[in-house]
Amino acid sequence: MKKLTKILFLLLIASVSIALSSCSSGSTYYEDNQDWWSNNSDGNADSDAQYLKNLANTLRGHWEGAMRYEYNGDNGQRAIAQFNAQLEFDQYDATGLKGRGREIDTATSNGNTQSQTLYFTWEIDKTTSDIYVTYDGSKKKYRITLLDKTSNMQSYLDANRFEGTMIGVNNNEFIDFKLARYSYAKSNDIVFSRASQTRAAGIKIENKIVKR
Repeated sequence: MKKLTKILFLLLIASVSIALSSCSSGSTYYEDNQDWWSNNSDGNADSDAQYLKNLANTLRGHWEGAMRYEYNGDNGQRAIAQFNAQLEFDQYDATGLKGRGREIDTATSNGNTQSQTLYFTWEIDKTTSDIYVTYDGSKKKYRITLLDKTSNMQSYLDANRFEGTMIGVNNNEFIDFKLARYSYAKSNDIVFSRASQTRAAGIKIENKIVKR
């Protein structure tokens, strides 16, 4: 009888362990405190597909911080507008590599605050892992490069930070961004990348909103 009781007790422990493991599988990838690229060690097709899904899952959510928009002004000269931004990335489905997004920009200058809300689609390129963002209104398309370490405009994404450069695809523009996940502690000092600082040399930077 004691032996039977011990067997039943061990079976109960095993069943509880399995149940707890199943419950934890529903968390998002970044909530597990892992990097989206960590499963790409063996380079096989299944691993590639998994890390792309992890990338999309990490991108999903709310981000906030600052952006710099470099463009050609009405006079044909390069100009830079700097503003605060909130971005939201939603997936079409839990395993998809594309989705919709919303961006809310605000800027204050001389006591006057401007704002605009933009909507966009995003998609991850399966071959390069680049993220493509296309804005609904202007149809302007931008590329965010994450894995090209030879580029001085390589961007970075982890569970709490998203920073780098959107490089114009069908336009001659750059959008530098430095964002943190909405629930993460923000830095008071906004310092953009060295590439951004180099491009901005000699260009007037204004706190304002420019329609895109």
